[in-house]
Amino acid sequence: MIEVRPATPADTEACARVLARAFHDDPGTIVFEPDPDRRRMILPPFFRTWVTAAIADGGDLVVPVEAVDGVASWFGPELHGPSEAALTDAGFADVIEAFGPHASERMMAMVGEIEAQHASRMSEPHLRLEFFGVDPDAQGRGIGVALAEHGHRRADTLGLSCYLETFTQRNVDFYEHRGYLVVATYHVGDGVPVYALRREPGG
Repeated sequence: MIEVRPATPADTEACARVLARAFHDDPGTIVFEPDPDRRRMILPPFFRTWVTAAIADGGDLVVPVEAVDGVASWFGPELHGPSEAALTDAGFADVIEAFGPHASERMMAMVGEIEAQHASRMSEPHLRLEFFGVDPDAQGRGIGVALAEHGHRRADTLGLSCYLETFTQRNVDFYEHRGYLVVATYHVGDGVPVYALRREPGG
């Protein structure tokens, strides 16, 4: 059985490495940087900054006890991602500059659409699963299930829904097996589908 624990600042580098590897071929990151070599360069500092800000802002980031080869970041019910102030303090401006103008413009447009869709569909208190990934070499061991169930237990205790976005049908299948339903499909970039999913308490 996989046990999980809260991530700490000492886990930042490992978390960033896991998320960069997990999201390297994700359609969402390809939207803002199609070149795989550039994604390999820019994703680790992006996730390092994001993890730093998320932990500083009290996000519920969890990792496996035995090794940091998976990360789930749960936010809510008040805050559904790290604040602009926390991102600024973590050095997000430098990350955006390293992206270059084209990639940063595409990323900000994508994030803007995702956040607008989230706000329009989830006005009530809820938990949001933001970044969630398992190192490709560690997949299939139940790590992702354990990280997801951590948030589900908290949501059920609080009587709250869970919400997330994903870019692949494979991920949709994973979440549907855990009580989620697709509540919307919309598009970002050049027509890349985004699936918005919701899980009711006790689902």
